[in-house]
Amino acid sequence: MALTGAIYGPENPYDDPKIEASWQEFVPGITHLLSSPFPALTARKALRARSRIVCAFKKYFETGGHLQAFPMIPEMHDINKGHGLSIEEAAKMEMATSLAMLSSGAVTTFWLLFHVLSDKDLTAVIREELELVTAETGVKSVKTVNLGRVKDNCHALVAVLNECLRYHSTVINTKQVQHDTTLDGHYLLKKNGIVMIPSQSIHHNKDIWGPSADTFDHNRFLSSGSKKNLSSTSSFRPFGAGVTMCPGRHFSTNVILSLVVMVLLKFDVEPVGGAWRKPTKYNADMWNAMPKPDYDIDVKFQSRGEKQIEWRFVWE
Repeated sequence: MALTGAIYGPENPYDDPKIEASWQEFVPGITHLLSSPFPALTARKALRARSRIVCAFKKYFETGGHLQAFPMIPEMHDINKGHGLSIEEAAKMEMATSLAMLSSGAVTTFWLLFHVLSDKDLTAVIREELELVTAETGVKSVKTVNLGRVKDNCHALVAVLNECLRYHSTVINTKQVQHDTTLDGHYLLKKNGIVMIPSQSIHHNKDIWGPSADTFDHNRFLSSGSKKNLSSTSSFRPFGAGVTMCPGRHFSTNVILSLVVMVLLKFDVEPVGGAWRKPTKYNADMWNAMPKPDYDIDVKFQSRGEKQIEWRFVWE
């Protein structure tokens, strides 16, 4: 709710408990909506839930709720109108925006927290980095964290995020062939054909990433043997590439990093079972760009530091 409120503003459709519940009903049925020849029979509940959400967003746009939202929302709406989309069609487009925020982003946050918290040495390194963006003031101890400086100063944390995106991402890039093209002297791609590029075939390619391509290495984006920034190469594409690259990638990664920073600074987190065990991903939804774990991890949260410390998180 905090994320959708920040995006959609005070008229956020998800503030309505019925719409929030409809989202929870919609997501489990997405696989049937995509693959079933008769979704009206196999995903009836999800279809009804989607219809309720679209109606809520239609009202949101009709009443000008988007004008009080994060600038991205009215700008996207203007672009949609400029391309001839009706208000109802624009409302349907918000289903994709919601999925990017509430599904892929949330799962990425889970994996980032898991890989950081399950490695005590890494946790300590990142907490030390975070001191660079934290200022302490006042007689009563107030610690202010500038989240806007995290990407530039917390290199270990950003490197773990990039490795999470490389290692876990299952996004598929889709391209249209502009003219007849022969690849490697053997494969003819016809004009107007569609090419689908699974990111894992690139992200786990040992010719690109070395013999440890199938292993999670939180130092990979810190200790590149070459001088080029691995996260800026065409071999790293968790957000797509070219004209289909995710326009919200910077916002999304800022949100993910901000939440992780808050958790790391305010809490010690330990698994209830005593040991961190990496969940399997065998049952992950094929449509999601980041695979959900097959099961939850029960954890204990304990406040860190002195109780009189007041934490403030700002963006400057």
